[in-house]
Amino acid sequence: MRRLIPAMAITTLSVALTLPAAVQSQSGAASRLIGEVTANGQQMRWLQMLSDEIGSRLTGSPGCRRAEELMEAEMKRIGLANVHREPFTIPVSWERESAKATLVSHGNRPLTVASYTWTPGTDGAIEGAVVQVGEGKPEDVARVKDRLRGAVALATPAGETLDKVIYNFYRSPLLAREIKDAGGIALLIASDKQHAMPYTAPIDFNARVAALPSLSIAREDVGTIQRLISGSHTPPRVRLEVRNKLGPAFEVTNVVGEIVGRERPEEIVVLGAHLDSNDLGPGALDNAAGSAAIMETARALLALGAPPRRTMRFVLFTGEEEGMIGSTAYVARHRAEMHRTIAALIMDVGAGRPLGWFSMGRADLDEEIRELMKPVASFGVSVIEHSAFAATDNAAFMAEGVPNLIMLQDESLYFTVHHSVADTFDKADARDYATCVATLAVTAFTIADQLKRFGRRLSGEEVKKMAAESKVDEQWRAAGIWR
Repeated sequence: MRRLIPAMAITTLSVALTLPAAVQSQSGAASRLIGEVTANGQQMRWLQMLSDEIGSRLTGSPGCRRAEELMEAEMKRIGLANVHREPFTIPVSWERESAKATLVSHGNRPLTVASYTWTPGTDGAIEGAVVQVGEGKPEDVARVKDRLRGAVALATPAGETLDKVIYNFYRSPLLAREIKDAGGIALLIASDKQHAMPYTAPIDFNARVAALPSLSIAREDVGTIQRLISGSHTPPRVRLEVRNKLGPAFEVTNVVGEIVGRERPEEIVVLGAHLDSNDLGPGALDNAAGSAAIMETARALLALGAPPRRTMRFVLFTGEEEGMIGSTAYVARHRAEMHRTIAALIMDVGAGRPLGWFSMGRADLDEEIRELMKPVASFGVSVIEHSAFAATDNAAFMAEGVPNLIMLQDESLYFTVHHSVADTFDKADARDYATCVATLAVTAFTIADQLKRFGRRLSGEEVKKMAAESKVDEQWRAAGIWR
């Protein structure tokens, strides 16, 4: 296993020396951008600022507000144009207080738990028998529905891959409602992390409060409970006491800056990542890495001293973790520009080495994407993945028919720490991360500078057809992107 690189222990020069030698001989803007990122890149500095100096950035928290202010100031400092923040409203505020769980049936053993965000408290201590609901699929709940009244449901969803994470993302609100409708008093969801690390995320979308108290429970404790269910004469019972603070609506902002195009400034290429995080850890890979990559892309492009033909707009979204609220608000605010928005490029899978691009169901873009990957082929960037999903800030652009790409990356480390206390700065491999930023910068600049328009905007009927075939329409409706 590759040794993790300690914080700030490697210089950008040594990073450059470890990159493929062929890259150094490439000509034109692409090679200059790659050289700028690898020799002078500031992505590790911005990553450390966000993950170490600020830490968790739950939407609406003091950390998120500090990040918004800091990135606005940094955009101005590096020389972006039209830097500003665009406000939108989150309907309910939420603050974590405490969560305690005890296995009262077997020696009052404490259990390792953490509340999911935007979930209610228990209003004092509650107690119930534990009833397993399998992976939490509809058929799993149906099998034990008659046993759930007054019980604490335990779900053990799979979460090792992106597809499974997305399924759980959209299944969770329905699961919580089904448990409550069956008379359950709380929901425990097995963490997919090792070493007694809970996981957290909102249960529902758009900052809607979950149907009932919902907690992540360490997988080691899940194993104990499961063994007791199958082998003990005494059915396991747990006592829960959860305190969370719910409050009124509040305002949060997306941070925006631009490089204005030299020939077609009215045409826009959006580069985006989400600045917010969940709150158990500092959110280094999810998604300080993406935000820092956007900042370094902007800095490196400015260092070229030659703006592209089209405007490049850099957007750090907030409210992503609550269901892509910030990017949905951005698209609503800028809907009149969507026909002039050439593409939206999003980075949100950590700092793992780049492999290619998710094209979001757009096989018609294959030839153009292959051309875009040629300057970074020596990094191993060669894959086009056609899967369409709505789990990050591309979703609202996709629903508008705008060509949207998500960087396809090695996700093997990302999901081991995703939404946990272990999502820290040291998880970013400086070499792999530099190749991500270089790939983003070269790809975005090429789209913005080439003579021909990248792809085309799909018609409303084409969007509906693609969405129905991929079933992403169900995800859009769940997240409020489609009504």
